[in-house]
Amino acid sequence: MAEKYQVGFPPCPKCGRPMERRSKTCAYCAGKGHGNIVRRKYVLKICKTCGMQFEIPEWRANQNRGMFCSRKCKDAFLKTLTGQNSLRWRGGTAGSRRGIGWWTAREWAIVRACGKCEHCGKTVDKCELTVHHKKPYKLCKNDLEANSPNNLIALCRSCHSRADKLGVVQRNKHE
Repeated sequence: MAEKYQVGFPPCPKCGRPMERRSKTCAYCAGKGHGNIVRRKYVLKICKTCGMQFEIPEWRANQNRGMFCSRKCKDAFLKTLTGQNSLRWRGGTAGSRRGIGWWTAREWAIVRACGKCEHCGKTVDKCELTVHHKKPYKLCKNDLEANSPNNLIALCRSCHSRADKLGVVQRNKHE
């Protein structure tokens, strides 16, 4: 009976089929075959979006996965995570890249400049003035430090681009 199977694998002592390389019995007798069907355990869960009950395999529940009954429900839930509900929320006004108080501090710096670039003194329209952080926003400890009047300077576009380039060069020298 063992001759019709692959050479090199000894026959199983229980059924005579060839054994796997590292097993004491063949796959069939070890429960991997049709003889011993292992039933997967399921757990009941409730969908976070629609509230419907559904089943997931126990191993997924042990990994804290499976909060939604379908991809559609998961996408609907993720769309609600905007603004303050977002997982990446750090405070500030929605749509602001520069944190709490940026817009008021920016306006204050432009009014303080009286329509002139604080670097070169060129008179420009208020809409052409930009506000630059002397100490880069990323290097500040918090929004109050970054948006303080002492850290902001109103510049024309050409001076602002020059200041940004110099800031990158100086930071690269120190790193």
